[in-house]
Amino acid sequence: MRYMAFLLFFAVIVTGCSSKQKTVEVKETVSETVWTAKSELFMEYDPPVAGEKTGFLFHLTRLSDFKPVTEGGLKLVFTPASGEPSTFTSPAPARPGIFKVEVTLANPGRYSLKLITDGKGFGDEITVPEVQVLNKGEKPADGHAGGGGAIAYLKEQQWGVDFMVARPIKKDMDSFVTATGELVPISSAEATVAAPLSGIISTAKQLPFIGKKVAKGEVVALIDPPVRPEGGIGQLSAAYAETKNRVALAQKEYDRAKRLHEAKIAPLKRVEEAELSLASAKAALEPLEKAIGSVNSEGNGRIAVRALMSGTVVEVTAGAGKGVEAGQPVLRIVNTGALWLKVNVPATEIGAAAKSLNATFTVAGLPDRFKPSRLVSIGDMLDPQTRTLPVLFEVPNPSGRLKVGLFTDVAIRTGSVAGALAVPKDALIEDEGRWFVFIQPSGEAFDRREVKIGIEDAGFIQITDGLNRDERVVTRGAYYVKQAESAAKGGSDQGHAH
Repeated sequence: MRYMAFLLFFAVIVTGCSSKQKTVEVKETVSETVWTAKSELFMEYDPPVAGEKTGFLFHLTRLSDFKPVTEGGLKLVFTPASGEPSTFTSPAPARPGIFKVEVTLANPGRYSLKLITDGKGFGDEITVPEVQVLNKGEKPADGHAGGGGAIAYLKEQQWGVDFMVARPIKKDMDSFVTATGELVPISSAEATVAAPLSGIISTAKQLPFIGKKVAKGEVVALIDPPVRPEGGIGQLSAAYAETKNRVALAQKEYDRAKRLHEAKIAPLKRVEEAELSLASAKAALEPLEKAIGSVNSEGNGRIAVRALMSGTVVEVTAGAGKGVEAGQPVLRIVNTGALWLKVNVPATEIGAAAKSLNATFTVAGLPDRFKPSRLVSIGDMLDPQTRTLPVLFEVPNPSGRLKVGLFTDVAIRTGSVAGALAVPKDALIEDEGRWFVFIQPSGEAFDRREVKIGIEDAGFIQITDGLNRDERVVTRGAYYVKQAESAAKGGSDQGHAH
């Protein structure tokens, strides 16, 4: 490959300049690729002839980052089937990742080759099972030249970009339904604090700001009595006193009716009527007692408005100096120690999602993957606009990192596959609805392979057909191989020289 271009060029010059027609024999370059756990060796050489000098070209790539070995020396040990081994060395790469070594082997036959790096920045031992050394005039046996693969993408090109080749892995994978979600307050963890009576928001106490933490029972606002008594503390007190008197009178009437009935003076009907009147009066008194208890006048006739629960102020709807009517909202409090995750599951995925409803989710801007603590409910009615079904999960939020209103990407686990053959998602190329990967038969040769895909999990895609466990796949930089394929179809020159 690399030397052939030069030899062909040389042959053309010789035949063109000579007055006699001569036949120039061009040797076919041998290329081999060997992988270890740490490195990839791609070597090229002309078939060596016993007693003659032969140039070997070694490309050495670290598999950890798929970058060239740039430091240290290389030792070559050629061991024949019988006899003493021959050792040759290269003190350093001629260029990053490329070692050039000239070798002379005295005897023909089959040799094994061991390459040993000196460990300066990278250490490995690589064994090439066979190198055939020929007698003069002997032709090499078939099957030693070339590396296979229809797409040429050179080592120097691979090293210059974000590129990686690896075998597919076996891993347990989960299948998921993906959907969008929103973090919302739990219904029981949200409260609106309203004015218990009419009046004016006092300027004597500053209203809480949005985001402020408040405790249950804390005074969050003061209300000055209104100019008119209607709806104010005076009216509440009068109503409370009047109703309390009614209860007392009803109680006395009930007690008297009961005594008279026991003395056989009054009929049972009078006792029953008195009992009903007492119950009615008590029912009217109960809400007034709660209202009086919640008002807790702070002196100067002001009414104290207290937080109904601990939490964070998320909305303030009143302002100091402004009038409010009884029941009018002043502020809203949400306890965000736990939230609900409302997930909109597509109608087409309901059947699969309902098998598990084991979910995880991510939020833009936060690096973690979060997991709800439990399933709260599954809706019974599809949203007519989005054709989705609402599903509620409860999410613990003790740190407060998750905020109400954030949108999420949710994955609901629907099943699992044990020992699936998988490749990183970046290894796949889509073309007209079909999926492909690029496999590497040898160091600088690649083939496009159509595959069938299955589930996706944590950045990996299951391959159900078209790929074997021991094949090497371009897992990063597949786009560059696709470019090389397109350039080759277009006739671009893919050759290079060292």
